Amino acid sequence: MKVCIIGAGVVGTYLAKKLSKENHEIAIVDTDASKLEQLSYSYDILAVNCNALNVNCLKEVENFDLFVVVTESDEKNISIATLLKALFKKDKIIVRVSNKAFSSPPVRELLGCDTVNILSETVQNVLYQIKFPFAKSVAKLEKEGIVIVTYGVKVEDSICGKQIAELKEIREKIDFTIVAIEREGKIIIPKGDSYIYPGDKIYVAVREEDVERLFRSLGVFYEPVKLVFVFGFSKFTEELLSKLSDFSSLRVKFISPDREVCERISGEFPNISVFHGELTDMELLKQENIKNADLCIAMTEDEETNILTCILSKRLGCKRASSLIMHPEYEKLIESIGIDVPLVPRKLLASKVYTRLSSKSILEFLEISENLDVVEVVVPDNIAGKRVSEVGKELCGLVVAVKRENGTEIVKGNTVLHSGDTIICVERRE
Repeated sequence: MKVCIIGAGVVGTYLAKKLSKENHEIAIVDTDASKLEQLSYSYDILAVNCNALNVNCLKEVENFDLFVVVTESDEKNISIATLLKALFKKDKIIVRVSNKAFSSPPVRELLGCDTVNILSETVQNVLYQIKFPFAKSVAKLEKEGIVIVTYGVKVEDSICGKQIAELKEIREKIDFTIVAIEREGKIIIPKGDSYIYPGDKIYVAVREEDVERLFRSLGVFYEPVKLVFVFGFSKFTEELLSKLSDFSSLRVKFISPDREVCERISGEFPNISVFHGELTDMELLKQENIKNADLCIAMTEDEETNILTCILSKRLGCKRASSLIMHPEYEKLIESIGIDVPLVPRKLLASKVYTRLSSKSILEFLEISENLDVVEVVVPDNIAGKRVSEVGKELCGLVVAVKRENGTEIVKGNTVLHSGDTIICVERRE
């Protein structure tokens, strides 16, 4: 597919590099010639140096199929999308926004294009860390009510050393599927005789309302999150604090070196404890009992500050740390140095782009790991009437769930597939 990306910032550059490696024809539009020169020199990408608010600029890319508008300005993104629809009759447009109003259903319907609110999606990832503190990450299959929970297996876990088939009794009570096992950097699509070992990272598909009950049944014990530290202010922080203030059983402490920000946060959220000070002030952190914190979240605009703050917090006793990461080169680094959960907004937009780049009847693509994809596939007539256990790899790596008119359900081996069903699958990326 011919994909035009408008905006060569962190998100746009990431998408352009990634999609160019997958044999799509890519153009990227930006007013910054130096960014474009670097991209076009290293990758097979058409660089268009102009302002996309100018109609003559858009004429240079009007023969492209999908437009991904990801400049830093919501208003500019909406304006560009409007020009593409009104003047060039384009219907495949994805727009990055951070204002919740722009991603609301009425506005989305009026615009007639996909809007992705990276801010809200990133905050939701933090809330999952509070709701499911045992999980390394949680990926939600949009509109299906199903999540894929990533869990790091420990020696003391009752599932450790067992075959997946031995979990049959639990599956009879709670619908779930272990869709993949990551072991020593390699992805395994499991079978019934696959073993679960300590150090494995398992990916579990389950209905969102069953997550806690399932992991208790699997013998995973954890303490609920009671104390959270939030470090620094960015466009993500205010929405996060508004969500955290809704948790009546949660104590939240906010620290910022900006006195004006502290005064404003203190006025807006009276139930949040606000402290003015440097994020790496060890005496302040010790005084406020960082050692008792269940979760520390660093959300400044500066990645190095976020990483350093998380490292220090963990060193002083905080159980889990989460850092806002914008640049791809930091993502793999931070887990190796002890930061538990990277918050990577660019991946959220990437999954929406892949939705539009469908092939082989794939309707939706959700990136949950560097080597693992979740896709949707329509059941063809020649598969209809077969049980999931009989399908093997005819359709995909592993069937997780099936979507029908009456809803979505986690499949079992004896689930019968019908023509026209949409199945949700997990595949290893080659």
